[in-house]
Amino acid sequence: MRISDVARAAGTTSRTVRHYHRLGLLAEPRRLSNGYRTYELPDLVRLMRIRWLSAAGIPLGSIAAMIEPKPIDAGEPDDFADDLSSLIAEIDRKQRVLADQRVRLEEMLSARGAGRVVSPLPVELVSAFEELIASSPTDSVRRLFERERDMWELVAISGAAPHELFSTATQLLSDEDDRKRIVDLYRRFAALAGREVAEAADEIADLSGELGGSLAGVLGDVSSDGGSADVGFSVGIADLVPDPAQREVVARVATRLMSSGTA
Repeated sequence: MRISDVARAAGTTSRTVRHYHRLGLLAEPRRLSNGYRTYELPDLVRLMRIRWLSAAGIPLGSIAAMIEPKPIDAGEPDDFADDLSSLIAEIDRKQRVLADQRVRLEEMLSARGAGRVVSPLPVELVSAFEELIASSPTDSVRRLFERERDMWELVAISGAAPHELFSTATQLLSDEDDRKRIVDLYRRFAALAGREVAEAADEIADLSGELGGSLAGVLGDVSSDGGSADVGFSVGIADLVPDPAQREVVARVATRLMSSGTA
């Protein structure tokens, strides 16, 4: 058989057969007097074995050792079996990733079909933020809630927070009294914009204390449920809160949460 014949019989191409020759997976066949290679049955069998192993997901670099595995010696490591186990474990990992991707895509499709915003946040939390934004008493408070929603999205996308944190936040924002208190805190936070830190020292101290207490309560509820309360990610405060007075509040709140072990 010529190279085109053996390739066709194995369901592949002449180019692939030549690639196997270059890798040393398939020995060069003998040549006829006219210079053409001639392939025989053992060549076809080996080529078919290579194709079979490759189709199973075994990398070409591992096929040489697998196509003619060493006999198993009692007490000796079985590299062949270890390689197969590793390949199976990698397939399991990819299947979990694909399953997670499918769930996310289905959630996005469902949200789109229902006319909702496509977001990494739970539906209930998205709705709570939409209501807060729509009912904000001033433009400055509205912008703060929009930024807060974006911050929660960053936390959700980073995967740094347990699902319980979002559930607790949703419950907090759904309670009418808590909602009024939160709107008032953000109104006071917005009012700090443009003020000197020294001038607003009392307001900064009061507001950071109340915000820190509220957040510590939320994170504490999550921790008590057995989840992790680590919701940090590597973004500087200055990048998120450019106003000095507001940044001072955020810095104090973060310091309190870190020192109390809830963040």
